[in-house]
Order: sequence, then structure tokens, then C-alpha cells
Amino acid sequence: MIYYAIEACKSCNALDEIYVSTDDPEIAMLSVRFGAKVVDRPGDLANDAATLDPVVHHAVEQIEKDLGVRFDVVVTVQATSPLVLPADIEAAVWKFRNPDIDTVLSVVDDRHLCWGVMDGRAFPLYKARVNRQSLPSNFRETGAVIACTRQQLESGTRVGSRVELLEIPYLRSFDIDSVADLLLCEGMLLRRRVVFVVVGYPEVGLGHAYRALMLAHELVSWDIHFVCQESSRLAAELIASHHYRLHVCTDEQLLDAVCALKPDVVVNDILDTSSEYVDALKRSGARVVNFEDMGTGSDSADLVVNALYALHSDNPNVLVGPRYFCLRDEFLYLPERSLRERVSRVLVTFGGVDESDITSRVVAKISVYCARNDIAVDVIVGPGYRHGNRLRDVVERADGFVNYIETTNRISDFMADADMAITSGGRTVLELAALQVPTIVICQNQRELTHEFAREENGVVNLGLCADLDFDRFLNEFELLVRSDKKRSEMRERAARLDLRQGKKRVIDAIVSTAMGEGVKWGA
Repeated sequence: MIYYAIEACKSCNALDEIYVSTDDPEIAMLSVRFGAKVVDRPGDLANDAATLDPVVHHAVEQIEKDLGVRFDVVVTVQATSPLVLPADIEAAVWKFRNPDIDTVLSVVDDRHLCWGVMDGRAFPLYKARVNRQSLPSNFRETGAVIACTRQQLESGTRVGSRVELLEIPYLRSFDIDSVADLLLCEGMLLRRRVVFVVVGYPEVGLGHAYRALMLAHELVSWDIHFVCQESSRLAAELIASHHYRLHVCTDEQLLDAVCALKPDVVVNDILDTSSEYVDALKRSGARVVNFEDMGTGSDSADLVVNALYALHSDNPNVLVGPRYFCLRDEFLYLPERSLRERVSRVLVTFGGVDESDITSRVVAKISVYCARNDIAVDVIVGPGYRHGNRLRDVVERADGFVNYIETTNRISDFMADADMAITSGGRTVLELAALQVPTIVICQNQRELTHEFAREENGVVNLGLCADLDFDRFLNEFELLVRSDKKRSEMRERAARLDLRQGKKRVIDAIVSTAMGEGVKWGA
């Protein structure tokens, strides 16, 4: 514990001398090795009944005598507060610019609904039952930093009548008085700082941001930050709504913004990266994890996770395939539903921008058939969809059989209720497979054509690139799948054989191993 207190003092520019008061030879030896000097504490000040005020007074008098100086301010930093930062100490000393201050105490706002007991009966110590944040401030000393003037110390107590409070964050307020406190502080000191760099704008949708948030939720014991470029406004708004620490930078300042946070780990969910960008992150001391990266940066990254697209490599740090697909929690905790004997509901969703407007063309093709066969159609578009007027015209002509959803944060409900789905060749295919929904895929671009999962052996009918698609052929395939209970049953069985629910755990284990410098374990 004393190591952390000494390190904080050594990094503080406001202190002239750093001493440890102790009667213990081992503590004295280690304190010197850690970079402090030692004052031998006399026995009458080294028992359980001794308080800190006379201990500090003795130490200061001894140091001043040895050095032939007199100090202006005396700062006590307790070893039982290992989370104290140099900035906390400097802030305490800085407050003495005000000559009317005797003492500065580090405190934390610890407001709660509190009770007292008098004559055996409990009574409230508050005026009204309100939410904790609405209570008046109630500052508790943390014990981490107590600073006082040299004159105040002469009075026999470090706490004078003119006190200034130094409020510090709750996460740095712990004072070790028990084994439980020790374990908690140890966990805080050992945690890594992880920076998620996320892309999210109309053209690419919010899938990257949702995945990063999902992973962040699993790493809550770490110091988590997010960085978004100004062009990723949609992602920034979503992340801000989850109350993570968010840093927004210009597109040109991305590298500087990430490095300024001094991360232990950088998780890039921004598609293709360059080797220059990744190499610069590694030179800063960070380990680098990239998702779905097919750029030159993937060769330099410490870990690459690509559940969707073909990325053949002999590098054991490259994890490829559906085993590493991260299902969001909304897909993991859905109630089981019985399979319907006939198709009564179809889901159509192409996400993102859908520049070719496959959505309205698909709905127009199937709407007449669905109306004749009493099949409802749910259509969900992405945040960048710009063909709403055309789609609304199609919906109006469908006589109420088409349900148009412009936005939803519960797409799993629609997937779970679907007997069939039509979608593009992205991560939605795997989400549908996890729910065993027979799916027709129409790829929006060349990148989606490399999605190795979207194949018949996994319960998916892949009709290839939309630019080359004969929509009459699509309608024939759709009608065939609707009519064939046998084929839909086979597709469900193929999807059921896949183990997609453990993908998130495998990825989290791999990230943690990478962060700890252990490399990716083959069991991941």
C-alpha cells in the first residue's frame, strides 16, 4: 500500500520532500527503495493508542532540524488510501494560495438517507424522503490527504477553524480499514483502461456502437472510455445515452485523442484500419484489438476478431468465424416460442442506408402474395434510410398486411416473432440464426459477399449481390420457402446446431488475455 502513496507524492510537483514515519525496519527499507526518506518513529508514538497529529508533528520537527529549514505547508498522505492521485495532492497544496486557510481535507460527497437512535427508538436524520441526489451534500473525510499550515500543526492538531474541502470522486475515496476494502482497492489498482473507438453514421448504421457497448457492459471493472469522430454523431449520441465517458474529436485528430487517454487497450470497431494507425497505438504502449478489420492494420493488431467475413491467416491472434460472434443480451434471454405450422409473419430488414433501396423492392414483390396468403410483413429500416416516401407508398398498397417500423431498440422481438426473414449479408444473419429463423440473404455490396456464414449449410438461402439479382427469381425462392415446411424445418435444424450463444464470452476472454499480455488462448 505504501508504494502507491509514495509514487503519488513523487509525481507531485508541489512537494519539496517526501518522508515516511515508521518504527518498522521492513517498511523503512522498502520506503527508501520506493524513493522516500524515513523518519524513525519513537515507541510512544507507534502504539495502537497513538493518533496521527503528534506523529506528524514529531516527523516535521525532526526533518526541519535535520535539514535546517522550516516548511510552509505539511501534507499527510495516508498509505491506507492507495487510490490517491498526484493531482489530488497538488490541488490540496494549491488551495493554500488563500492565506485565510488553516487546513485542507480530502472529502467525498456521501449523502444518504441516514438514521439515528435515541432512547432505543430510531429517528430520521433527514427532513424529507427524496432521491439521494436530491439530499443536501454530506461530506465525509476520506483520510487520503490532510494538509495544513506549519503554524496550524504547532497548535497540536492539523485541523484548524478555517477548513477548505477538497472533494474527490467516489472511486478514489476508499480508505482501507478491512480486508473487504483491501480487495476492492486492489481490484481498482489492477484494472486496465480500455478505450473503445467506434464508428456510427447513417451509411454504416449503429451495429458497431451496439457491439462496443455490449462489450463495455462486460468489462465494467475496467476504466472505460469511448472515442468517436465528429462524423460518427449517431454513435456518439447512443453512447452518451448510456452514460459512459465519451470523447468526440475531429476526424483528423483520432490518433491524438486516443493516445491522450493513455489506454492499456484500444478496441477499434471502425472497420478497416491502416498499419500506420495501429503501429502508432502500439508505440504508445497500448495493446490493440480490432473488429472486422480487413485493412493493413489487421496485420499489426494484437487481436483481430472477425465473425462475419473471410480473413484467412496463420496468426493465432486472428479469431475468425461465427464462434466469435457477439450476441447482444436481447437475443440471449428471449422466451422459447412454439413453431407455427405455417408462415404467418415475415421480417424484412436491410439496416444502414440501403442505397439501392432493396427494402421497398422486396416488399413490393412479396406484398401481393403475402396479402393473398394472410401473411403479415414487418419492415424495419436503418437510421440512414432515405427512401421512406417510396416505401410508404408500397405499404399503403398492401392493405394493412405490411407493418412499417422506422426505428426500434427491440429488434429481437420482431425476429423472434418471424417465421422467415429477408435481410442483407451482415451481422443480422447471425442474430436470426441464433433464433433459428429461416433467412433469405440479398447482399448489398462486395464485402457482404465474403460473409462465409451466409450459406445453405447454416440454414441461409443466399441470392448473391443485389445488383445482379433477378427479383422474379427472388419471388420464386420466397414462395417456395413459404410453401415448403420441410425446407424451413431443415434450415432451422442447421441453425440450431451452431453454438452462437457463447461467442461473447469467447471474445471477452480473448480481450482480457490480450490486455494482460498473455496472448490469445487457443481455448478462447
